[in-house]
Amino acid sequence: MAHFYRIALAFSLSMTSFSSYAIVFNPDNGHYYQMVDFTSDWRLNWNEAKAYAEGLNHNGRTGHLATITSQQEDDFVWGNGGEGRFLGGFDISSQDTSGNWVHNAWQWVTGETFTFTNWLTGEPSHWQDGSELTPNNEDYLMYWWANEGLTGRWNDTNLDSSWLEGSTITYTTRGFVVEFSESSITSVPLPGAFWLFTSGLIFMGSSLKKRSKA
Repeated sequence: MAHFYRIALAFSLSMTSFSSYAIVFNPDNGHYYQMVDFTSDWRLNWNEAKAYAEGLNHNGRTGHLATITSQQEDDFVWGNGGEGRFLGGFDISSQDTSGNWVHNAWQWVTGETFTFTNWLTGEPSHWQDGSELTPNNEDYLMYWWANEGLTGRWNDTNLDSSWLEGSTITYTTRGFVVEFSESSITSVPLPGAFWLFTSGLIFMGSSLKKRSKA
C-alpha cells in the first residue's frame, strides 16, 4: 500500500473511536457475522484473532475469521462495517534457492477454495517485506480503508497489521470479522515469518494486548 495512504490512515485512526457491532445474518448464504473491535488496551494479531474467533459460538455454529467467497458476501460484510478488519485469508511464503520470497499461495482458514478475490489495485504487494519498516512478510488478509480513487477492498498485511514509523508502531486494523457457518476449520500452518521487534517494542506491543474485553 502506498506510503501516502498509510500516513493518512494513521491520522484517521487517531481521530476516530469505534463502537461494537451486533451479530448480523446474511440471508443469501445463511451465515452470521460479527465485527469485533480492538480497543486502546486490547489488540490481537492475526493468529490471536483467529484463535479468538474459533472460540466463539452462535446458534450452534463455531466461529472463524470470515472467508469471503463471493461478490455478494464481500458486499454484505463490507456494508456491515468490515472496513479496516482482519479476514480469514493467509499466504504461505517461502524462499527459493536464490533466497527470494515466493508468495501468492493464498488460502482460507476453512479450507475453502480461494477463487473469488477483491484486491486493491496493486495488491497483494508484500509491501517492504523484510525491511526495517515491515520485518515480517505481509501474509495476512485484511479489508483496507475506503479511499477515493482506489479500486478493490483487500490488502495484504503482516501479523500485527503494523509498520514502523521511526520508533513508533502504527497499526492499520481496527478489529476483525467473525463468521459463523457450517464450515469446518482446517489446521493452518503459520506463514513464513514472525513480527520481530527490539525488546522495547516487544514490551510496548505486549502491553497493548491485555485481554480486558470479554
